[in-house]
Amino acid sequence: MPVSLTMKNVTYDTYSVRGKNLTDIAKSIKKSGPKDPNDNKKVAFLTTTVLDAEVTKGKYVADGKAKIDKKTDWFEVKYKIKSLKLILTPSVRCPKRSVSGLSPRAMVEWFRFYASALVHEAKHVDKAKKESEKIAKEIDKLRGVGLGETEKEAQSLAEDDLKRAINNYFFVERERLNEIHRKFDHSTHHGEQQGALLDTSIL
Repeated sequence: MPVSLTMKNVTYDTYSVRGKNLTDIAKSIKKSGPKDPNDNKKVAFLTTTVLDAEVTKGKYVADGKAKIDKKTDWFEVKYKIKSLKLILTPSVRCPKRSVSGLSPRAMVEWFRFYASALVHEAKHVDKAKKESEKIAKEIDKLRGVGLGETEKEAQSLAEDDLKRAINNYFFVERERLNEIHRKFDHSTHHGEQQGALLDTSIL
């Protein structure tokens, strides 16, 4: 397929949490953790995914032969994508795994919670990748049309029109990946139903 998807490695942006017990750690997370833009609440882990298209580096070609417009006698050209790279950049804001001052039992629970949360965030990334693959297929179907006095002019206008269609697509669909994340968090209560819930009763 002319439109390809490249996913960069996940980057982890960590913040420090402190406390002598898990209740203190939970309070530290609420103070320093990232804010989910969908419900405006502080969370321990937050995955963000950004999808970009290298439109200026893409290659575009005529989709069939030029036609002559009967009304104007001008050339009409349709353009399609020959090659275009989409880049998905995922990142996870999360607490540092290393904490000090916890009891052995509390440390085990912290590590369990942390591992469960990472599994949940990995599913966010996987869902974003699958949605981006759908987007790539949709973009591949876009076409541009140009009308000019010469075939060369029509080709140039058709390419510009196609690039504009791609940029417009991204503008219209700009919240699409975020909506995937919102629905997934809503269905799992931010991963709590998958084990990403810190048991602060463990001392």
